Amino acid sequence: MTLSKRFTALDLTYLGVVAAVSGVIFALTWNVYFIGSALGGPIVARIISYGLWFIGAPLAATLIKKPGTAFLGEFLGALVETLIPTYGAFTNLIYGFVQGAASELAYLIFRYRKFGVVQASLSGALAGPPCVALDALLFGDIFPPEVMVLVTLAATVSGAIYGAVAALAVRSVRR
Repeated sequence: MTLSKRFTALDLTYLGVVAAVSGVIFALTWNVYFIGSALGGPIVARIISYGLWFIGAPLAATLIKKPGTAFLGEFLGALVETLIPTYGAFTNLIYGFVQGAASELAYLIFRYRKFGVVQASLSGALAGPPCVALDALLFGDIFPPEVMVLVTLAATVSGAIYGAVAALAVRSVRR
């Protein structure tokens, strides 16, 4: 199967819708994160919320199936989140850029030939470690090493789960 790299007007429309939906999800996720943090600390907060912040990439890539759509879905969703505005403010764009680039790798690994649940799950998972690194660099969320490992695993697992959910949602809408 030859995959076109050119975006059609329909692709751009889908991308705009994904960005808007993702941006709203990202903005609402702050509430989920703060509730999780209050109830169970940093690990619980990341398990229940972080994958929601990574959902723009697998959602866009599974829907549009073109190189660069994972990156654009995540980054443009972060732009919408920034415009809403939310607690992250301008740093949302930094996160969106880094998470989008990391998520894009899942499709690059498969040479943009597969856009299924496995790739979407991997896309979400790959956003976890750089996000935790940014949390440490930008906000000083630094814990003892064993807790940092658990926090990173929680973010990665959350990303994998919500990446799969994104792919399954797209699949069910396409039917």
